Amino acid sequence: MKKSTKKELLLDCTMKAVAENGLMNVSMQMITKMANTAEGLIYKHYQTKENLLLQCYLSVYEDLKAHIETDINKVEVTNKEEMINSLHNLWKKYFKFLIKNREKTLFFYEYRNSSYMYQATANGLVDPKNTFSELANFFYSLDKKFNILQKSDLKSFFVYVTDITIIFAIRLINSKIEVNKETTEMLWNLVWHGQSWLIDA
Repeated sequence: MKKSTKKELLLDCTMKAVAENGLMNVSMQMITKMANTAEGLIYKHYQTKENLLLQCYLSVYEDLKAHIETDINKVEVTNKEEMINSLHNLWKKYFKFLIKNREKTLFFYEYRNSSYMYQATANGLVDPKNTFSELANFFYSLDKKFNILQKSDLKSFFVYVTDITIIFAIRLINSKIEVNKETTEMLWNLVWHGQSWLIDA
């Protein structure tokens, strides 16, 4: 295998190991055994467990960003109804990614709520406030144009929408509930209409 492929394999195996065993139960030895490679190789590519986990986190984020970015660039809206439909469609694509990529989603959620994330943040390696900022900023720019929400901190509202969607996705993944059109639409209504305390009537 090429070095780049080995590096990617180690990332994939790390996320799989975390999804199956939990973040705190995963070791470098476990990951290299799963990848069927020498333990020294993982240290050669990633030096520390902290850096390996950070690179997994950034990898998932970039995959998700690429997944929705093309659609964001295509959106053209001229009224409120089109705006809400566009947000709905982008949210469905985002949610579908989370459900389809079980191991990445489970890893992403665990990492974001771990001491590793806090350490990476303290060291200036990542800013959790910028997570999903592209999607949140896009939602915000549309709302600013059509003025559906009446709150000053709309970016935080849309970041909250993206965050709460991950929590719902995790629950569905763990409970092994079938995710169909009806389930997705019910969840959208909970996420969008259920936040009335953040929306002025």
